[in-house]
Amino acid sequence: MLNQQLIQLISSLTKSEKRYLKVNASVVKTNKMLLRMFDVIEKNKFLSESELIKQLKIPSKSNLAVMESRLQALILRHLRGFHSNSSQEIELHHLLIEIEILYTKRLFKNCTKQILKAKKIAISCDNHLALLGILKWESYIEKEQGKYLLQSQNKLKEILNDETQLLTDYAKLIEYKYHTFNLLLLSKNKVVAQLHKEIEFYDKLVKNGFFEIKTNHTFEDKLYLLNFKGMYFMSKGDLPSCLSIYHKLMLEIESSNKKNILQSNEYFLALNNLLLLEVLNKNYDEYNKTLKKIFSRFSSLIGYKPLLFNVTTCYELGIYCEIGEEKKALAMIPEIENNLKLYDTETNEINKLLFYLNIAIAYLFNEKYSKSIYWLNIFLNDYNIKKNDVGSNIYYYGHLINMIAHFEAKNYDSINYLYNQSVNNLKKIRSLSKFDEAILKFIKKMASQKIALKKEQINSFKELRSMLEEVIKDPKETISLHFFDFFAWIDSHIENENMAFLIRKKKLG
Repeated sequence: MLNQQLIQLISSLTKSEKRYLKVNASVVKTNKMLLRMFDVIEKNKFLSESELIKQLKIPSKSNLAVMESRLQALILRHLRGFHSNSSQEIELHHLLIEIEILYTKRLFKNCTKQILKAKKIAISCDNHLALLGILKWESYIEKEQGKYLLQSQNKLKEILNDETQLLTDYAKLIEYKYHTFNLLLLSKNKVVAQLHKEIEFYDKLVKNGFFEIKTNHTFEDKLYLLNFKGMYFMSKGDLPSCLSIYHKLMLEIESSNKKNILQSNEYFLALNNLLLLEVLNKNYDEYNKTLKKIFSRFSSLIGYKPLLFNVTTCYELGIYCEIGEEKKALAMIPEIENNLKLYDTETNEINKLLFYLNIAIAYLFNEKYSKSIYWLNIFLNDYNIKKNDVGSNIYYYGHLINMIAHFEAKNYDSINYLYNQSVNNLKKIRSLSKFDEAILKFIKKMASQKIALKKEQINSFKELRSMLEEVIKDPKETISLHFFDFFAWIDSHIENENMAFLIRKKKLG
């Protein structure tokens, strides 16, 4: 099997990058065979090792491995040249290399000139680590060139004070980063018990003003703080405040003079979070504008194609399921199936779970129960998920939806077994809530009784609804409704209406 990292790297190259590589690499004769290899792989990315060896007339498999490694190094070397001025961070990295070379050659005047240039860029893009590196070279030059003792001592003290302040600022930044990433991971994995515990801890920090944005905060500080506050309000269920935070984040990014910020990962993720919040706040007109904005900004950037699938398409499918747009969700499935294969290694386990579950829900809404059960089986039996023991609410609620799908498909003989299996698996993740236990017991009871009369079925569902309305008076019991509209399922039996229609009516009016 060919080196998959090499194939992914070649696939990610734009036309301009390929042209730059071929023009510049062809100058060196020894690169001729590597460029031939590049062309062959580019034309057929599914080529086997033996076919490639035959086409290039390579003596052995070990020679192929060496050539793959050399081709990857060649591509990366020329990408460094192509992107040397594409971002301030890359430009800064190159300047730091030049500073070290000039210092080693003892060309201190030239070195000082590059230091001033690098310092200006590092300050403008709030790069604390680069600034610490620059101050290190400034102190080295002062040590080498200091002509006047007092002046040099003052300069070194000034550098020491700057380094101390930078370390203090950087310590705050990494703390903001930790809290933001911590809350993101907990929210993404839907680990409820731990999330509640962390939120109680964060309530105190928020109350003490730890996450308040101040005038002396850098652009990067503000990004972390706004992202944290957005996720914090989301976890608290305060959707209007969360949306307000993401509007502030968008304003912060779009008004920044940072180079290529509007093609950055930060902007991409901020737009996608805004997209989700607009739906949750029922701002559907704004949602459509944001969706178009994401694709118009990023669909032409090759590197973002897997991310557009992983994040935006995943959100879009979930949103259609959330608002009951079952036909739109169904229309997305063929392309999603293709992309799940195409971007298999680039799609994380949580997103795969979300795709599987939402595809199953889309089929459930369209009353295609066998297809829904097929995708729920993939969801529940994914080896990688079981291997990594993802104790998340996504996995938890998959079991409940699986019970509903089998009930709707009238697989009554399987329900008792599925009930026992579900309860055992769910208890491994967390304790059963009263709400979830009531749903499971109801399905088991209805399946065992096999009530034929419609009137009796309707009365049973009405009784379930009344009981659940009492249960959710406890705020802790409402968590289930964030994952699936169980009341729409109940009402579909009471009113003899399609589940998706009832959700759409409720969400869109």
